[in-house]
This record gives sequence, C-alpha cells and structure tokens, in this order.
Amino acid sequence: MLRCTPTQHHLISGRAPPPCAALTGAVCKTAAASPRHPHAAPRLLICPLHCQQRSQLQHLRAPSRNTARLRCRDSQCTAEDVPDFESVVLAGDIGGTNCRLTLFKVAAGGTKEEIIFSKTYPTMNYSTFEAALDELYAEPVVKAQPPQSAALAVAGPVINNRCKMTNLKWVIDGAELKRKYKILFAVLNDFAAVGYGVSVVPPEDLLVLNDAPVVPEGPKAVMGPGTGLGEATMVWEESFGGYRVWPSEGSHAAFAPRGWKQRALASFAEAELNQHCEVEHVACGSGLERIVRFLQSDTADLHVKHSQYNSPGEISKAALSGADPIASLAVDMFLCILGAEAGAMGLRQLATGGVYICGGIAPKLLSRIKEGGLAKTFLDEKARFAPILKTFPLFVVLNENLGMLGCRQYALKLLVNTEAQKGAESESDSEM
Repeated sequence: MLRCTPTQHHLISGRAPPPCAALTGAVCKTAAASPRHPHAAPRLLICPLHCQQRSQLQHLRAPSRNTARLRCRDSQCTAEDVPDFESVVLAGDIGGTNCRLTLFKVAAGGTKEEIIFSKTYPTMNYSTFEAALDELYAEPVVKAQPPQSAALAVAGPVINNRCKMTNLKWVIDGAELKRKYKILFAVLNDFAAVGYGVSVVPPEDLLVLNDAPVVPEGPKAVMGPGTGLGEATMVWEESFGGYRVWPSEGSHAAFAPRGWKQRALASFAEAELNQHCEVEHVACGSGLERIVRFLQSDTADLHVKHSQYNSPGEISKAALSGADPIASLAVDMFLCILGAEAGAMGLRQLATGGVYICGGIAPKLLSRIKEGGLAKTFLDEKARFAPILKTFPLFVVLNENLGMLGCRQYALKLLVNTEAQKGAESESDSEM
C-alpha cells in the first residue's frame, strides 16, 4: 500500500493534492498508477516521507559503527540510506574564489532538517583550507553542535580522497582532515557532488521535457553546462545504499555536428582553437559566446555593428528579450547542441533512470527550452534508435544548489554506510 505526503502528490499534474493522501492515510492512487511518482524513483532524501509508517522501515546495522540506517521494505521505494538518529553534518562548496561551509542538523530518519550555521569564506583571506575550517569550528554554535561527518565539493581532480585545487594553492586532504578533526571527511569532485544532489532532488525542482517512466534503480545520466560542461553517470549499488556517481570527461570527446550550420560552427571553433572541436567548446558558457562570434562572422553586410557581450548571461538576456536576433539564434543553436548531447549520453548509459540537465544556465533559459528545440534534438525522431530515446526521461533541474545538497546527502551516508566510509578512510590512518 503506497502513501504519500501533500508535497509529493501528483508530480505529473502539478495539481494540489486532496487532503486524504497524508492526513487520513488513504491510498495514493497517483503512486499506484504512475511509475514517475516519488515512490517509484529515488527523488527525495528520506524513507519516512515515502512510506509514512515506521512499521514499514527496516533497521539494518552498519558493521563498523554502532549506528543504524533506514531502508524501506516497500519494493517500489528506492530511497537512499539515512541515519536513524539525529545527525549534524558539514557540507562544503570550495571554489577558486569562495569557500562556502554549511552545518545541517537532520532529524532521525531525515524527516526534518535545519541549517545551524552557514558562512562564505573568501579563499584569498586564508592560506589553507584548515585555517578557514578552524574559524568555523570557533563559532559558538558549532562548538555546541559539532559535525559528525563532512563532505566537501571541490573544483579540481580528486584522487584518493585528496584534491590539489586547480585555481588555488589549497590541498584538501580527507585523511589529514580526519586526523585533525576526528570525523570522516569525503572529498568530492564538484560535479560528483551535483550527481549526489540529483539522487535526492525533490520533484518540484524538476522540469519534465520527456515524460517517460523512470525505471527504479535504472542508470541516470547527469550533465551540467556552466563554466565548462560536466558529465557523470549514476549507477544504483545496493551495498552503497543508493546511487554511486561516476564523473567522466565525456564533454571533451569530439563534437558531432548535425547539419551544415553546425558543421560550419565546428570548423569555426577548430580555426579559433587550433585543435579539434570538443563538445564542451560549444556547449557551455564560453561555448555560447563562441556561437555568437560564429554567427556574427557569417553576416554578409560588413558594415553591420554587432552587439558586444561580456558574459553568457548578457547573451541569454538579449535572446529572451528579443533585443538581438543573433543572440536568439545562438541560444537556440546552443540548446539544440545540448539536447543532442543529452540524447547521446542517454544512449551510452541506457539511462532508464533519466537524463538530468543541471547547472546555472538551463534554468535561466526556461522560456526558450519550453519551445521544444532541446527536447526535439534529444528525441531525434529520424535516428535509428529514436524508439529507445523515447524511453529515457529527460529533466531540467531547477535547483541550482545541487552541489551543497549532494554534499549533505553524502555526509549523512558516511554515518551509516560502510562502502561510503571506505572511500573516506585512509589505509595509513585506520584508527579514529
């Protein structure tokens, strides 16, 4: 018997739910009928919100720690592991300019959460990450409720739970942090953190572009156009207690243009870059700027004075307002390229769990996205595998805070899941 809360009800229709669903314990007919209902896919953080009755929850002991995690007995519920005790966890988003640290208190079973403390630390003011972290630990509220685990999203490659940051003289070393602060630290690539955020993003933060059923525990593909183009695969692992994210460098594969204009764009990019054109070169913020330059170079009248843009955001605004036809054409071309790459990712991973477009660019272009160009190139009706593409759900994620959401989720997982704990443990530092 499936039950749901009002906030989860009627994902497809978007209508307000009848009060019976949660308040009177009536059976949720939408949950029974729709494979895209949150009961049928791991959208939300916690199991109790899926099932509403703790009698349906199964307590499993984590072998290495005297803690329990909650898993649902309902075969249609694929909620992620969460601790069955009140938890305080630290989530961090560390970039080249700012280091944002947030302390979350999460109720037993994840039924409620609150932010205890959050602060942004300019990286130029601290010689090391530990210096910024010491300042956080000195806060009275943090002294009173110190974190039990931590997960950090970092802008740079992560090897063995350690990152030497790309644009900053900081080294984020999970083993050293554990030794100093006596809790487990997971160091995550920033786009991997986005993937873990996707695993728990609420349905109201999803715009559906291809309304196909989400297969429970099916592979997911995640892409995020921003400064670059992030790509990752999410695979369900029972021992991991949910989806494990595997980042990739797929965006650096060669761009596969469709039609004469995209082929001309690829040639333009190759001449400009003096190398072959990668997908990322035309499917991120700087890629949108490159498309504008390409379209401006194609103008027959050399006396036309083109608009000059200082950022992708300015191009988006000009396109949405209709102030510049070239900006409008550039955004449409950009979205078509993005849709084609989303379809290619879906085929590579057989993403029956969905393809998710994240990042800060797509939510700002919703009115253009809803016109259908992105979804059309994703479905590619002339392709041989068009029938398979139709089976992959396609979403735009509207929540731009996915990295922090993913870090919070991973930090919770560190408290209860031995596989996650292994990733944050160092072989040379086994004692706690």
